[in-house]
Amino acid sequence: MALRTLIARNPLRAAAPVASRGIQTFSLPDLPYDYGELEPAISAEIMQLHHQKHHQTYITNYNKALEQLDAAAAKGDASTVVKLQSAIKFNGGGHVNHSIFWKNLAPIRVSTPSNV
Repeated sequence: MALRTLIARNPLRAAAPVASRGIQTFSLPDLPYDYGELEPAISAEIMQLHHQKHHQTYITNYNKALEQLDAAAAKGDASTVVKLQSAIKFNGGGHVNHSIFWKNLAPIRVSTPSNV
């Protein structure tokens, strides 16, 4: 959204002050299972660390870069917008990839034949 706003503006004109534009922020998704449900393949401690620290870092940095992008676009600062693209791509991609990763993991469900 912010990039479209910047492109649509004449970069040589002073940017009009914009009230809070309400940029979207992202948050850590809940897992569809408990941290310990993937043991013994993945320990609960590793799952918690990976989810709460590693994935959360991508989200924190993604939100920060989006806020900076919104501010730069509001000022018409194309140079900063371009510089932020790699941070947005890296951290946004990390968030999306981890969100997919969590859904692709599943606890091992041991079933027993009911007619034995």
